[in-house]
Amino acid sequence: MMTMLKPQSSPYTVPRWAKWAISSFVVLLVLCMILSVWVYLDVNQDRTAGHEEAAKLAEAESGITTVDEVSTYHGESEVFVVQGSTTEGESSLVFINDKKTKVLDVVDISNVLPEKELKTQWSNSCSSCTFKGVNIGYEEDEPVYEITYIDSQDRYVLDYFTLTGEAFDQRFAFRQNN
Repeated sequence: MMTMLKPQSSPYTVPRWAKWAISSFVVLLVLCMILSVWVYLDVNQDRTAGHEEAAKLAEAESGITTVDEVSTYHGESEVFVVQGSTTEGESSLVFINDKKTKVLDVVDISNVLPEKELKTQWSNSCSSCTFKGVNIGYEEDEPVYEITYIDSQDRYVLDYFTLTGEAFDQRFAFRQNN
C-alpha cells in the first residue's frame, strides 16, 4: 500500500484572506492620502485667495517695489496686509480693502513698535495671562495690533493696540465652556 505524502508548502505562502486584507488596507490608505492632499490644496487656495491681486495693487498704489508678505485680517471687512519695501530699502505696511480694492493706509515700519516690545509691554501688564499670538489688523479705520490670550478668569481675549503700542478702546473676551 502506498502512502500519500502531504504536499509541503513554502514557508512564504500567505493565506488568501490575508492577501485580500492587506490589499484592501493599502487601497484605503492610498485613497485617504489622496483625499488629504486634495482637502489641503482646496483649503490653502481659499486661505490665500486675493493675495496676488493685493500685492499688485500695493505695488501700483503705494510705492512698494518688493512684496515680502501678504496676510489677511478678518475684521468688520476683510483687509489684506501687505508688507514690503521700496527701492530705497524702507519697509512699509499697506492695508488694502478686499471689497473696494483700494489702499486704506500705508504705514512706515520705522514708526511701528516691534512685536517683541509690544509683547513685553503686554506681559508686564498681564502677568497671569497665557499669551496665544499677535497679528496686525485694521479696526475702526486704523491699523492695530491684535493680541490674543487667555486671561486670569480663563476667558479667551482679543485685545487691540495701536501700532505705536498705545491701548486701543476695543477688547473682546469670550468665556470658555468646559
